[in-house]
Amino acid sequence: VVTASAEIQRARVLARPGMSEKKLVSILARQVPDAEKRKRADFIIDTGQGFDAARAAVNAIVAELVGDKAGKPA
Repeated sequence: VVTASAEIQRARVLARPGMSEKKLVSILARQVPDAEKRKRADFIIDTGQGFDAARAAVNAIVAELVGDKAGKPA
């Protein structure tokens, strides 16, 4: 799951062209809540910590998956 705090998510979405608070509320109402997504996820990437932190998280996940695929413990 790729996630960010509700405040960061709201700011990012509302910065998009043609987006409104009403549209955002409608979109969020149709989605599984973030807390539930996190609970179900094998991996979580928090994009609210900046690009470098997100990249590091992705690299760590890839390393873990490649290690598993090669039969090596992560």
